Amino acid sequence: MKNRFAFGAVTLLIAAPHATAGFAQPGRRLEFPANRSLVVIVQVRPEMLGEWLDLQKKAVVPALQKAGVTARTVYSSRVFGTAFEYRIVQPVSRFADFDSVTAQAEGFGSAGGDILAGKLRRCLRGASSFLSTVLPELSNPSDDKAPPIIQFLRLHVAAGRMEEYQQVYKSEVVPALKKAGAYVNVASRRLGTDGLDLTFETPLKKFADLDAPPALLRSLGPEGAAKLTAKLNGLAIVVENTIWVRESDLSIGEER
Repeated sequence: MKNRFAFGAVTLLIAAPHATAGFAQPGRRLEFPANRSLVVIVQVRPEMLGEWLDLQKKAVVPALQKAGVTARTVYSSRVFGTAFEYRIVQPVSRFADFDSVTAQAEGFGSAGGDILAGKLRRCLRGASSFLSTVLPELSNPSDDKAPPIIQFLRLHVAAGRMEEYQQVYKSEVVPALKKAGAYVNVASRRLGTDGLDLTFETPLKKFADLDAPPALLRSLGPEGAAKLTAKLNGLAIVVENTIWVRESDLSIGEER
């Protein structure tokens, strides 16, 4: 099976809309976007980190490649964020893939049978997963599909304010980001969540990129950035503001 799922005050840069999942109407085929991913977050036991990494590199990654998995990106929070946490991201092309028990196991970073799965479980103290859907009309993506570092922001938008949030973002934030030459991928968290979380990923080449002034400040100036930020602050709260570092030896495909 090709491309099966497998694992894994905020900056002035962003705010975004939420697109709710649609429901199929009688007699109509439900269309799914091609920009969906399964995101699995695992918390590794500190004392088991070495064993978990060794199993991933020597057993899981080779098994997934043999099974035909061609895209898997793994990030860790090395400096800013929750220690010993890994995020495993892989494209989802169809929900039918989840009907396979083997693919379900792969979705949580397991492969190679029950013995290996048991070893991996002993290394973890927790795990969660959800469906992430990129919102292209709200994103300004870069050409780098696998940046070494990502500045990651997660917001929880107030219920009933999505349409307003979307309008503000599309009409005021997106033009300002493009003017500043700032790249960002905006996505909504869906299955596995309450559907109100939005995520923003800004690619970085190095940590020194964080020393530059925020994009909205560069584009709108202090007064304009403060005004727009104040407008957005009443629509969402910050849940997470971290940095992800790509783990190349745990990832599959899209090497730069």
